[in-house]
Amino acid sequence: MRLFVIFLAFTTCVLKAQTIALYNPASTTVGPFPSNVLTVADPLQATGLRVNLPPDSTPPCDPLSSPAVCGYQSLLNQLDGFSVHPRIMACFSGPINVNTIPAGVFIVPVAGGNHPISLDQIIFDPPSNCVFGKPTQVLREQTQYLLVVTSAVQDDSGNPVAASNQFQACLAALNDAYCQALASALHSQNVESVVSASLFTTMSTTTWLERARDYVDATELPIVLPAGWPTYFNLNNIQSMQWIPSDTSIGPQDIPLSALGGVGSVAFGFFFSPNFLSTSGTSAGTIPVTPTAAPIALPSPLFVPISFHVFLPATPPPPGGYPVVIYGHGLGDNQFGAPTYIASTLAQRGFATLAFEVTGHGYGSGSTVQVTTQSGQVYTVSTPGRGVLLPGNTEIGPTDGCIIPGPIGIRDCARQTAVDAVALLDTIRRTRGLFLNLNPQKVYYVGQSLGSIYGTLFSAIEPNLGVVVLNGAGGTEVDIARLSLSGRPLANLYLQATNPALFNVVTLNAPPEAYFHDQFNDNYVFPGSGPVVNNVPGAMAIQAAFEAADWLDMLGDALSYAPHLTSDLLAGVSPKRVLFQFGYGDLEVPNPTESAVVRAANGQASTSFFDFKTAANLEPGLLGVTMLVNGAPFPILPHRILSNPTIFDSAIETPLSIAEQQQTAIFFASNGQSIVDPDQFLGGSPYAGTNLFFNPAVLPEALNFLQVQP
Repeated sequence: MRLFVIFLAFTTCVLKAQTIALYNPASTTVGPFPSNVLTVADPLQATGLRVNLPPDSTPPCDPLSSPAVCGYQSLLNQLDGFSVHPRIMACFSGPINVNTIPAGVFIVPVAGGNHPISLDQIIFDPPSNCVFGKPTQVLREQTQYLLVVTSAVQDDSGNPVAASNQFQACLAALNDAYCQALASALHSQNVESVVSASLFTTMSTTTWLERARDYVDATELPIVLPAGWPTYFNLNNIQSMQWIPSDTSIGPQDIPLSALGGVGSVAFGFFFSPNFLSTSGTSAGTIPVTPTAAPIALPSPLFVPISFHVFLPATPPPPGGYPVVIYGHGLGDNQFGAPTYIASTLAQRGFATLAFEVTGHGYGSGSTVQVTTQSGQVYTVSTPGRGVLLPGNTEIGPTDGCIIPGPIGIRDCARQTAVDAVALLDTIRRTRGLFLNLNPQKVYYVGQSLGSIYGTLFSAIEPNLGVVVLNGAGGTEVDIARLSLSGRPLANLYLQATNPALFNVVTLNAPPEAYFHDQFNDNYVFPGSGPVVNNVPGAMAIQAAFEAADWLDMLGDALSYAPHLTSDLLAGVSPKRVLFQFGYGDLEVPNPTESAVVRAANGQASTSFFDFKTAANLEPGLLGVTMLVNGAPFPILPHRILSNPTIFDSAIETPLSIAEQQQTAIFFASNGQSIVDPDQFLGGSPYAGTNLFFNPAVLPEALNFLQVQP
């Protein structure tokens, strides 16, 4: 009996030492994932491949499973490769030591001889014995990579994991093209102690937008049109201006002349842009996906008129005309919102401020501006919105036609708006400044929030734009929806549409200090937090559902375009001089997503970080600056500190906004060479002598609004 016990103990030790790295690259629940086994050859694609995931399960995204990606396979199968920021998966036959994963699982470019790319946001799921993680950098599009697992990964007894028979058989296979390519890639990279690996190709992320830009360049767009007669007004002859949205539930909105110090005149007009976005039927709000080596689908209608207005400085134009700043407004705003509240600062530095109506914004086509002169004469100027009447609604909402329910989100709204910005800049150049004394050689861009998201796309593909300010830019769009208090309802709706069984939280039991009081806990790991072991039932299936949307959204996400701003340049485009701005404790585009875009653009040295926590400790009233969201007051600072209608409502907000605006204006005036400290403009304010703005910034990764509370 004693010999049997000894033998049994010995056998157990041997078995424990033989924990293996599972290998079934055709499975999204075993992996390794991603893998080109899950593709088919397609000569119509730029990569030569097309994704070929197994059909959707029924119901999709089983809450008890832990797949790499789940849901919307029919949409994913239109793509020509895997995400440039993929959620990798590697599974094992038993428990492993989570702390050994960083040394034992990594990504290697097949060509170029670059160093291995480590993983972050690592989570090990005990029920499935699978590990998930994200690369620490955005991968290059249309590029082959190896996902490598080595024996540096140890099981929970400290023994190295071993290769499976299936993996060894694949490397020895002589009649399998994928296995031969995998073996060749591993040999060329000379990676040691490999126990599992996959070969995968990243998707084309920028191809469609580059071709849309080329379409604009090659097409003679209709000339700019006035919005009525007259459409040019001197401000000293205006008694009032009101924007009148076509939605009768909104009512007229004053455009305050008191906020326009230094502005001498305002002009209204239309430019034309090709419309690639469907505006009707089940595909409304989306752009057709076409093979990436084939021509893109032609716009329909070929051109749409887009309303814009320009605030011109009171000073005479310099030789060549006024330099002009295009302002990209945020989600739910309009051309007469935030752009109005920065025009004064820019005008005092000699810049004209131009704003245009963004896809899905401005309400309906009947929106107008009513100008009343000092003599009492009233002029009505046409400023049609670009909103879409959604099925079942009687009015157009502030974002209708931009946010699409389901996995697409704002992806195609961002791409169409980037095309519009390209068309606007092209029109400015062709008309020598829209006939408004604008200098077509001195055009700059500032975006806020959504304006920085589509502004990242626009800046990355536009050769004739050199200097850019991106305020509150974040990515990915899915991460913003997961982490933002204002975007979280969209994440809930997405999971509801995917599979209601994914909800894993009973909201009635949420503790008072909980950040979210809703229906799911996805248990994602924040960047830089170190590996964790999952302890939230259902979290891995929720992550898999979000990863499907994240992958689809790479076609129009700021994160996937950010590397092309400064280093990984697209053909014919020069590097941009970019100033990133954001503030601690942002509730709308949370800090981890802003930090991600800055890192992807290698922009740490040109990032200005606003310490809102310290400012709120000095002036707690800043936390009371709110707007109504779903009928409840929602804190909007620091996200909207640059420019917003509230900045002149409170003496404690105004100096902070003006200081950041001055930094923006001086950055443009120096042609992107000078990033000044906004603290120097805080003299005479409650913040004088305090360091609130920092450049370069230490990028915050974790989301904790509670730390902002005084």
